[in-house]
Amino acid sequence: METMMVKHASLLELIRNEPDYNRIPAMKHFFLLMDFENRFLPLQREQHGHKFTRSKAVTAYCGLRGIPERTFYRWIVIYRERGIKGLVPKYGKKTKRLYHRKRNKLTATIAIDIGDPLRCLETVQKIIERCKLINPKVKEASLLLLKHYFTGYRRASQLSLNLPLSDDEIETLKRYKAGIHKNHCKKATAILMANEHQTLLDTMEKTQSAEGTVYRWLRNFNKDHLESIKVHVHAPAKEKEKAERQTRVIDIVHKMPSLYGINRTTWTYGAIAEAYQKEYGTSISVSKVQGVIHSTDYSWRRARKVLTSPDPDYKIKVEKLLNVLQGLKEGERFFFIDEVGPYQVKKYGGRVLMPKGQTPEVPEYQKSRGKIQFVAALEAVTNQMLWLFTPDKTAVSMIALFEKIVQDYTDCPAAYFTWDAISVHSAKSIVAWITAHNTAGKSPRIEVVPLPSKSQFLNVIEAVFGGMKKAIICNSDYVTPRDMQEAIARHFEERNQFYRENPKKAGNKIWDKQKFDFDRLAGGLFKKM
Repeated sequence: METMMVKHASLLELIRNEPDYNRIPAMKHFFLLMDFENRFLPLQREQHGHKFTRSKAVTAYCGLRGIPERTFYRWIVIYRERGIKGLVPKYGKKTKRLYHRKRNKLTATIAIDIGDPLRCLETVQKIIERCKLINPKVKEASLLLLKHYFTGYRRASQLSLNLPLSDDEIETLKRYKAGIHKNHCKKATAILMANEHQTLLDTMEKTQSAEGTVYRWLRNFNKDHLESIKVHVHAPAKEKEKAERQTRVIDIVHKMPSLYGINRTTWTYGAIAEAYQKEYGTSISVSKVQGVIHSTDYSWRRARKVLTSPDPDYKIKVEKLLNVLQGLKEGERFFFIDEVGPYQVKKYGGRVLMPKGQTPEVPEYQKSRGKIQFVAALEAVTNQMLWLFTPDKTAVSMIALFEKIVQDYTDCPAAYFTWDAISVHSAKSIVAWITAHNTAGKSPRIEVVPLPSKSQFLNVIEAVFGGMKKAIICNSDYVTPRDMQEAIARHFEERNQFYRENPKKAGNKIWDKQKFDFDRLAGGLFKKM
């Protein structure tokens, strides 16, 4: 702006003696014209090349500056014909209707009403707003001062109602004020404060509401009284319609979308609305369908894969397992048996506490330092583990475990073995060893209670192996197989010591036939047995 004033100082000198309210607008229009001619037009020519037109440039400039095109073209014509003096507005020439100038002063007659003295200041405000002879800066400051004064006066003024509240109205409003409905609580508070002639500012702070909102509440109350704040319950017809709509939507959800000609296998809110239209001939919005679903106990759930057994004798075998387990006599023992491994001796990953931004890393390809595998048995009554590290998981390893069990539980009259249906458990050598042991009359007498096929979730020892892996294998980096073997053995020894000091049967629901559901056995439930 200062650069342009220096550049065009000779032209600006021609309007130096004009009043500010005429000179300032003329300078503003002149600078806009110069900016358009000297800066904007060359840029447009450079950008658009042969497609450049002056009319398009004028349209773009007026849009950029927020100037009506017709007004801008008028400035261009006036400047060409009469120069900068033609841009000087003619304010103050037509003032006969409202005002007249006398000795460079404005005069006006204002009537003051004693009953409403502020009305005269409102008249002054209107005169200042409409008068074009007042310096713009003076006008802006004056209007701001009047607005501030009016706002402060109104907010400091006391509120009142057309008629004082009756005792019944006060009691009703107090109930609304103490209620949980926030909007009705605020309305009741404002009306009660107006009845007590409290100030607008206090009311606004108490209700956390705007000035216009408080005045609207009071106007509505003066007009409709308690009806303006009364809580209206739903009409019985609407409640019936709502219940019927909910029943219809739930009925649709229980059917397949293909029954309604919708090529989908799962429902969406839009598909339900489409099916509703086809079934009942009445349209329903997607948002209303969503509201109906949310008002019920239905929600979107993702299907979960569960461990199940395809054994046709599943119920018979589980029934036998429970009967044996729950019918154990004094001194008899029940063993859950399984094989574990092999675990490669290498670096393992797992969950670990780390600072934010850091992630532990485990090489994808590692050279194994060896492997560890073992067979184990969990005694269900005393919750004790027996294990035996073996080079393989053959029938020979299982027989070695049986011999260890027989040696440790010689004083038991009977021992029941249960295991899953893998081929090694039905090997001829195992069957022959058990038969020979029982024929020899040695204690304990061994009886096998096989699990259904693919029902490892019924083998309680699986939970023990899971806890061992989490504690010993995850996040490990053992140097030798012996280190891993010693850590596993120590884990089982500490577990056995804990249950010797805190006796508890192995498993949970598997001991209670009333709680055991054959048809709805969830995957992974073995961890809770």
